[in-house]
Parts: sequence; C-alpha cells; structure tokens
Amino acid sequence: MRDVLTAIVIPVDPAQPIRQQQLDKNDLDAYRQIVGGNLEVINFVSPPASLYLNEEGKLEGLAFNHRATVLLWVHNSAYRDRDVIVGSAFILGPPDRRGDDTSAPDELLELLLDTQRYRIQVRTEGSSGWHGNELVFTDWFAAYQWVLDLAQRWTLVQEVRVIPEPDQELLNQWLEIGRENAWIRYADDPPFTMASFYGCQSIDELEERLNFTNWSLGTAFYYRNLCFINQVDGGDEWLTIKAFRDEDRPTSLAFESITFERYIEEGRFKNLIERLLRASKEDCRRLTY
Repeated sequence: MRDVLTAIVIPVDPAQPIRQQQLDKNDLDAYRQIVGGNLEVINFVSPPASLYLNEEGKLEGLAFNHRATVLLWVHNSAYRDRDVIVGSAFILGPPDRRGDDTSAPDELLELLLDTQRYRIQVRTEGSSGWHGNELVFTDWFAAYQWVLDLAQRWTLVQEVRVIPEPDQELLNQWLEIGRENAWIRYADDPPFTMASFYGCQSIDELEERLNFTNWSLGTAFYYRNLCFINQVDGGDEWLTIKAFRDEDRPTSLAFESITFERYIEEGRFKNLIERLLRASKEDCRRLTY
C-alpha cells in the first residue's frame, strides 16, 4: 500500500504557479526529480515543516528561487537575509515520531493555495503578541515580500507572518452568537465587541492562548472555522462554535461548552481540535465528535 503525502511544489520558474502534488513517501526518486538532484532539507519553524531543495544547487549554478526564499525567511527567521534557495523546491510536513515524512501542514496548504486575501503581522522585541494593519493583499507572494521589507526597515521587528484576511461574515455571526449568550452578553471590562476576537494561525498558538487561564469574560479566539468565547471572567469555560458551508454561505453552530485545562495538561489538546475540525454538523449537534 502506497503512503501518499501532499506536497507544495515551488518551481524555480516564476511563470509556473506553485502547486499541490501527491508523492509516495518511499519514492525518493520522485523527490529528486522535483529538485533536480540530491536532496537537502531545511526546517520551517512556524508552522513546523520541511523544505526540500537541491543539495548541490548553488554549486551547479541553479537559478534563484525567489518564492521559496521568501517562504523560508518568513517561516524560519534564522535564515532571513543570510541564505537563499536556488532551483525548484517543495514543502512537506515535519517528520513524525518514527522519522517519516508527513504531508505539508494544512495551514500552509490553505494559505498558499486556497486563500484569496491576505494580511500581514509582526511581533516586535519585548512583545508576545502579533500586530498588524489594515493593508489587504490579493497575492501571497506580494504579502510575504511586503512584510519582509517591513522587517528590514523596522529594527524592532523579530518575527513576521502572513495570515488569511478574517472572514467578516463569520466574525459577525460569532459576535451575534456571543451577544445572545446568557453570560457573555454582560461582559463589560472590556465589553464584548469585534475587538474581542483574536485569530490563531496554528493549533500550537491556540493552545498557548487557551493555556493562560485568566482571560476576561468575552475573550474570543478562533482557528480556521472554530471559535471559542470565554463564558467565565478569569475562568476556563469556552463557548464552542463551528462554521459550516451551506450552499456556499457560512453558517455557525454553537454546540458545546469546553474546559481546556485537562486536555492541555494531559497532552490531548491537539487531538481534540483535530476531531472538532473533522466533525460534521450532526456530530456537533449530537456531541459525538
């Protein structure tokens, strides 16, 4: 039985679009065919991923791969302005516990291949949060270039990232659901508004946020089509909402109240979120996720 992985291929020719490609993880010749030679791997940090490239590309004089380079510089800042990628490259996920390759992270697949509008964010020296502006990009490469240029000009910037523009229709639905909640509606320090929502770009980031147990009433975090709104001031009880596509329009269902401390302490948080992401509307209604 073939072990098929999903890769993101980044051709060196800028006229060729990046693409999704299925690879047999045991077929190293297929790996080598993409990069045109022996393999070298460089790690992405956030999200964890593996960038495969031609090990001898610079010695062979392969052309500069601008798109692969900006991806590396954003997702592993240790390489920013220090190294470049030449030749075609491709992205897979990080190795599993057996050291085997995994598919490219879902957040990168969605960001690079399925997203239509992008925003940029930076994290500055001494800050633990991400900050952005109102600029919207319709091309991922332009957004990556812009935020890297900002990092060069603003010396306080330590990390940068590109994120999907929040779905305003979904945020409006989640805001309305929160305002109808018997506890959240009374949030006043601060009040429950659109400013209460914070988007997380990975399960790890979501876990880091929810692991802090002193959030105010009405604090809301979302990841992909899941939203969690705090129902207890300084507590750990989160109204859980999931969005679904019905006839190409999003609809949202509030279906559960979850306390996350036990899941995080027992190392079961990621599994829980992955189950919630897979759950159908009927699964959510029946609480059988």
